[in-house]
Amino acid sequence: MPKILRKTEFGNAILRTIPRILSAEEIRSESIQQLVEDMYYTLEHRKYGVGIAAPQIGHSVSISTIDTKPTPTRPDLVRQKLTIINPKITEAYGEKIEEWEGCISGTELYAKVPRYKRIRLWWQDEQANIHERDFDGFLAHVIQHEVDHLNGILFVDKVEDTKSYTTFKEYVKMRKREQDNITATK
Repeated sequence: MPKILRKTEFGNAILRTIPRILSAEEIRSESIQQLVEDMYYTLEHRKYGVGIAAPQIGHSVSISTIDTKPTPTRPDLVRQKLTIINPKITEAYGEKIEEWEGCISGTELYAKVPRYKRIRLWWQDEQANIHERDFDGFLAHVIQHEVDHLNGILFVDKVEDTKSYTTFKEYVKMRKREQDNITATK
């Protein structure tokens, strides 16, 4: 039975520690399979956004689960699920674009973060199969955020426009106004 995992917050040393790389045998172990299941379950039931890295729930291993889906602040998202284990961004393409980011470990804080529009990612899945593929758009942005977590980097380290910091409450209001404006112009 899956369980909800407790989050770690900004200031917890595990978020700044580079987690352990997993062997294929470890990836296929019952404990890692359960952890991945619990991570997806936690994302879904705690409504923690679109991704979670193992250090964010107190496990210093190189795993992140991603589950993009439509939300009130991003109603146009397409659902995509992806488990990335031992990931490495091998290439980044084009210029960076700024997108709003938040983090479950810094619950109330949002800001604009510049990230590459397109990346090439090498990773292993839950069966330890190796993949390498290009990602672009929002999913590329999310992957970069999650890979940063697995390198001890937080989104606040990447903010260039410090005037863009806002709270979650104000971020939701802003996104609603943007959606209302889009609807009004149609």
